[in-house]
Amino acid sequence: MTISYNEDPDVRARVRRRRRKLAGTKKLPRRIHRTLVIAGICLIMVFGGYFGTRGDVKTIYGAYAAEETIYKHVTVYSGDTLWDIASEYTEPSKDIRKQVKAICDLNDVSPGKIYPGQVLLVPVPAHLI
Repeated sequence: MTISYNEDPDVRARVRRRRRKLAGTKKLPRRIHRTLVIAGICLIMVFGGYFGTRGDVKTIYGAYAAEETIYKHVTVYSGDTLWDIASEYTEPSKDIRKQVKAICDLNDVSPGKIYPGQVLLVPVPAHLI
């Protein structure tokens, strides 16, 4: 013999008590709750990504740009020196002597042996162009 929900007064009383207890909590419908949870997760991902990498962005892009080098053809004019040319295409924080050596090695010239009209190949960091 099985007792259904409608026939058992104890079960009906428990269900009524449970419903009264839950009625005071003002629980959100499942769809709204799910939407709020997903929106919260998206906000955490967006702001976490922004604040998590904000301090490293310069380092990442600076390192990438410093590694990428573009070679530019520069014509030597009267009165130009390798030091002047190198200082024009070097980052302010870098040593100009290294740039002068790189230009000399690339063009197979010595520092004092350039002449007007000569075309030099100069390595330039991509972010300076």
